[in-house]
Amino acid sequence: MKTDEITPHDAEEQNSQTISKNSVSHIGPTMHPQSGPAFLVVLTFACEALIACVRQLNIMDEECGDGNYGTTLAHSASVIKVAIKEGTISATRPSIAFTQISRIIEKEMGGLEGGIYALFFDTIAKSFLRFRDDEQLTADMWLSVLTSANEMISEVSGTSIGERSMLDALIPAQHKLRDALTLGSSPIDAFGEAVKAAETSAMQTVHMSGSHPVDSTYCKTFKYPDPGAHAVGIWMRAAYEGFKLKFGCEFDV
Repeated sequence: MKTDEITPHDAEEQNSQTISKNSVSHIGPTMHPQSGPAFLVVLTFACEALIACVRQLNIMDEECGDGNYGTTLAHSASVIKVAIKEGTISATRPSIAFTQISRIIEKEMGGLEGGIYALFFDTIAKSFLRFRDDEQLTADMWLSVLTSANEMISEVSGTSIGERSMLDALIPAQHKLRDALTLGSSPIDAFGEAVKAAETSAMQTVHMSGSHPVDSTYCKTFKYPDPGAHAVGIWMRAAYEGFKLKFGCEFDV
């Protein structure tokens, strides 16, 4: 993973310049009332998976970082999980829910990880504002906001696919989700294909060369996949399993 400092404030400032000024008067599409609690369960699954994998991610991070990536993610995941339990994360509007998650990360995480994840979820939140308030959520909307978030991360971090970062899982997931939906797959099947793409691509980062933020000639081989990409596979898999459990064949989420 790159270790350049991207602060949550910088991420927010960059993102706010990209989102339409007119979007601030909207709150975005809504979920069906019965889907809200299930949505929170899906988020909880993702948080619990990161908490459970803390040691694994730390070991991976020791190769090229401070060895605390898992601890950093798990801490914020724990705070988000508590917020969900206390009812302070919206169960009706994704734009609000992901803004709240972004703010928690902004407060609880520092450095690169905090900046990138705050940016990721804040972009998702604001991207939902491009849709009408009276629209129901669709799989195509989720694809749209994921694409926007990936583009924002790439632009701000200067990182692209193939450079050992979380984008090495997120971008393949985005492409597979798009392709599966285009071919007519159901939302849940398309989600599953996207998760597999994220996991497979994260594993392939073990064969990539890492770039040092100061010395551009620095590179090495790695024993483990990139922890950032691997973490994406972890929380996406957990979210997918929660989605299958709580929604089954109900796709209006």
